[in-house]
Amino acid sequence: MSIIKLQAITNYESLNINPTIYSDYKCNCTKSWTGDDILVVFRAAKNGIEKVYEDAYTGDVNLTVATIAKLAAKEMTNKAMIAGGHTVVNLKDRLYISDEVAKSADVALGLVAHLHEAQSKRAEFLVPLNDFYMEKDAGTDEGHENAYRKKAVSPYIIPPKMNDLLLRYSERLGREMALHYCSEKNMADRFKRHIKTKKKEGGGQFVKNGNNWEMVVGNERIVVLANDKPNCAAGNAATLRAIRYDITNNKTKDNFTSHVGIYPLCSLDNVLDGHKVATAFYGLDLPTYFVFFGRSCFENPTAPASGTQKQGNAHLRLAR
Repeated sequence: MSIIKLQAITNYESLNINPTIYSDYKCNCTKSWTGDDILVVFRAAKNGIEKVYEDAYTGDVNLTVATIAKLAAKEMTNKAMIAGGHTVVNLKDRLYISDEVAKSADVALGLVAHLHEAQSKRAEFLVPLNDFYMEKDAGTDEGHENAYRKKAVSPYIIPPKMNDLLLRYSERLGREMALHYCSEKNMADRFKRHIKTKKKEGGGQFVKNGNNWEMVVGNERIVVLANDKPNCAAGNAATLRAIRYDITNNKTKDNFTSHVGIYPLCSLDNVLDGHKVATAFYGLDLPTYFVFFGRSCFENPTAPASGTQKQGNAHLRLAR
């Protein structure tokens, strides 16, 4: 399955989880945002991408939700997928997410609630997991790291901060909110398989440049394979395809028909490139707004895994 659905956890202790998958893990993602923390919104469609909003980011969840809703709500359908909480899975403490990641998830779920309360539209919640950087830590080989990735995302254990948000919004909406998730690395591998034939056929859509493969999109050349490995743009492209279409046994049917993606500013170029690639290669037709704020999706935990974040409010049970 490309997108997997999870329900909120009601009791962490019953899961008998070891929060530490790899105690010496260090995230080697080199992307960072060094400028001011801003809120910027792009409207992405089949005919191109345009910036529709930019201002200082206040950090106020309700204000951010209201701003996004004003821009995007009218184009959201009754089958909308709202992505937020984008994060690197932390192998040192799989139950930890930073405050920035939690705020991103809060905004996404707040937008789900707004669409329901203001327009009677049903939307779902997606967390795209950045699991690219599990095979790039010095001192471990790729085989071991791939085993760590499998532990981290198969299945993904919802971190307590995120779980508390699911419970809170479930109570507010009167329905059991689920968390959908996908592995961006698995999505990127899928994209690599999809373009294999096109690369062999030639025709100029994919061009080899040194150790990289680039896709020609209009007047741009976008790297999709770096050193023969699919990158974040490739993963984002395949993720958008999986949001839009449900493909099983070579049969294609509609999945979600509109989308808002909320990401940290450090992901801006990769996310927009992913949409360009998806539109050009897959013929993607998905009304989408991309929202960026916050500087990073990764932060090392400042407290041990056995701290207050481990339990959260997971003892609460929902009345169905």
